[in-house]
Amino acid sequence: MVKSEAPIIINLSKGLKIGRTKPEYGYSVMNYSYDSTMAPEGKTSVVMRYESPWKLWENLEGDEYKKEKLQIEQDATGLLELEYPGITPYIEVIDVATPKTDVHYTGVKDGSYEGFLPSKENMMKTLNMQLPGLKNFLMAGQWLFPGGGLPPSAQTGKWSVQLICKKEKQKFISDL
Repeated sequence: MVKSEAPIIINLSKGLKIGRTKPEYGYSVMNYSYDSTMAPEGKTSVVMRYESPWKLWENLEGDEYKKEKLQIEQDATGLLELEYPGITPYIEVIDVATPKTDVHYTGVKDGSYEGFLPSKENMMKTLNMQLPGLKNFLMAGQWLFPGGGLPPSAQTGKWSVQLICKKEKQKFISDL
């Protein structure tokens, strides 16, 4: 098992290439050696993440797609060797998830792994939880403001319940 003193390593190196992607903000490595539920005893799971633009993926199909995933596997293994010298012979399973993977399994727009990425243009914006013409309808979930993911999804669910309580003149109790 590859132990790590820090469960998250963030590498901000410029000029890297992982497959066709040149990660603008580097990559992160999450080592789950601290969590016995993530792998069988004596083993661990390590996850590498980086941003890869949808434009590189949207038309990639068949053998070209498979070749790109293999290149990512090779490049990522090389980068893991820099973080954990000698790790390669201990790697038993590699799974490369791409923006196309996210689209295939979840139907998200442009392979986004969260609602939509924060930018200068949208950072302070949110979408209205109510839609014109739909009575008694509230939206909740990761697509309502930049960043998305579980915490904001849960927050929008709470806001929805608060709006319902207000409409029904019921007291909202959050300490249940």
